[in-house]
Amino acid sequence: MQELINKVMAASGITEEQAKKSIETVSSYIKEKMPETFRGQIDNLVNGGSLTEGIKSQFNVVADDLRNKAEDMIKDIRGKTGEMTDKLKDMFSEKK
Repeated sequence: MQELINKVMAASGITEEQAKKSIETVSSYIKEKMPETFRGQIDNLVNGGSLTEGIKSQFNVVADDLRNKAEDMIKDIRGKTGEMTDKLKDMFSEKK
């Protein structure tokens, strides 16, 4: 954490204690907003670590799931758009 404290002090011109309190406050805020599974990773990052392979893997799983859901939604929208187009064509062809 000292490396981060030093960076905050250098960037903002505040004391070490103020920098530490700022980091703790931001860290707590971020942890409140994240799923519980990821909260320990915030402490790890603040203390100079990196994301574990397990967390990276979880991010990839979530990203793949979101991509699949988006693709399904697009297919559904395309299908519904096609149905609407067909209905409109039928409506206008009946009026002629």
